[in-house]
Amino acid sequence: MDNTKLKNKIQKLIKQILNVKHLPKKASSLNVVEWDSLAYLTIISKIEKTFKIKINQKNINNFGSVENIVKEIKKCKKK
Repeated sequence: MDNTKLKNKIQKLIKQILNVKHLPKKASSLNVVEWDSLAYLTIISKIEKTFKIKINQKNINNFGSVENIVKEIKKCKKK
Protein backbone atom coordinates (compact mmCIF):
# COMPACT_ATOMS: atom_id res chain seq x y z
CA MET A 1 0.00 0.00 0.00
CA ASP A 2 1.47 3.36 -0.96
CA ASN A 3 1.86 6.20 1.56
CA THR A 4 -1.11 8.21 0.31
CA LYS A 5 -3.54 5.29 0.52
CA LEU A 6 -2.14 4.29 3.90
CA LYS A 7 -2.42 7.85 5.21
CA ASN A 8 -6.01 8.15 3.94
CA LYS A 9 -6.97 4.87 5.59
CA ILE A 10 -5.42 5.97 8.89
CA GLN A 11 -7.14 9.36 8.74
CA LYS A 12 -10.50 7.71 8.09
CA LEU A 13 -9.97 5.34 11.02
CA ILE A 14 -8.98 8.21 13.35
CA LYS A 15 -11.92 10.37 12.27
CA GLN A 16 -14.29 7.50 13.08
CA ILE A 17 -12.73 6.90 16.50
CA LEU A 18 -12.67 10.61 17.39
CA ASN A 19 -16.09 11.19 15.86
CA VAL A 20 -14.89 14.20 13.84
CA LYS A 21 -15.49 15.13 10.21
CA HIS A 22 -12.12 16.79 9.53
CA LEU A 23 -8.56 16.44 10.73
CA PRO A 24 -5.80 19.04 10.36
CA LYS A 25 -3.24 18.33 7.64
CA LYS A 26 -0.68 17.34 10.29
CA ALA A 27 -3.13 15.81 12.76
CA SER A 28 -1.70 14.70 16.08
CA SER A 29 -2.62 14.29 19.71
CA LEU A 30 -1.19 17.79 20.23
CA ASN A 31 -3.52 19.63 17.85
CA VAL A 32 -6.73 17.58 17.94
CA VAL A 33 -8.63 18.09 21.21
CA GLU A 34 -10.57 14.83 20.85
CA TRP A 35 -7.32 12.83 20.58
CA ASP A 36 -6.92 12.29 24.33
CA SER A 37 -5.29 9.38 26.16
CA LEU A 38 -8.32 7.12 25.87
CA ALA A 39 -8.64 7.88 22.16
CA TYR A 40 -4.90 7.17 21.79
CA LEU A 41 -5.36 3.67 23.19
CA THR A 42 -8.41 3.08 21.03
CA ILE A 43 -6.48 4.21 17.94
CA ILE A 44 -3.61 1.87 18.80
CA SER A 45 -5.96 -1.06 19.30
CA LYS A 46 -7.77 -0.41 16.01
CA ILE A 47 -4.46 -0.02 14.13
CA GLU A 48 -3.23 -3.36 15.50
CA LYS A 49 -6.38 -5.10 14.29
CA THR A 50 -6.71 -3.30 10.97
CA PHE A 51 -3.08 -3.59 9.86
CA LYS A 52 -2.31 -6.85 11.68
CA ILE A 53 0.72 -5.46 13.47
CA LYS A 54 1.94 -5.78 17.04
CA ILE A 55 2.45 -2.61 19.02
CA ASN A 56 4.71 -3.05 22.02
CA GLN A 57 6.37 -1.05 24.79
CA LYS A 58 9.19 0.00 22.48
CA ASN A 59 6.98 1.67 19.88
CA ILE A 60 3.73 2.49 21.71
CA ASN A 61 4.70 6.15 22.12
CA ASN A 62 5.20 6.59 18.36
CA PHE A 63 1.50 6.73 17.46
CA GLY A 64 0.72 10.34 18.39
CA SER A 65 0.33 11.67 14.86
CA VAL A 66 -0.88 10.49 11.48
CA GLU A 67 2.63 10.90 10.04
CA ASN A 68 4.21 8.80 12.81
CA ILE A 69 1.54 6.14 12.49
CA VAL A 70 2.33 5.78 8.77
CA LYS A 71 6.05 5.41 9.59
CA GLU A 72 5.43 2.85 12.33
CA ILE A 73 3.10 0.73 10.21
CA LYS A 74 5.69 0.71 7.40
CA LYS A 75 8.40 -0.35 9.90
CA CYS A 76 6.25 -3.10 11.39
CA LYS A 77 5.28 -4.43 7.96
CA LYS A 78 8.96 -4.72 6.92
CA LYS A 79 9.70 -7.16 9.76
